[in-house]
Amino acid sequence: MELLITALIVGLVIYGLERNKPHQVTRPHLYGSTDIQDRDQERTSTDLLGRA
Repeated sequence: MELLITALIVGLVIYGLERNKPHQVTRPHLYGSTDIQDRDQERTSTDLLGRA
């Protein structure tokens, strides 16, 4: 009886872990466009040039 309960618990744990595993996405995630200017980089480089 203990073996049956242990096997059931192990099976449920394995099922839960497999169910929560992230699946491979077939299409890439595109979060907006990439042709925008990075104002933080411009501001940082301007600040560094001002200190020099």
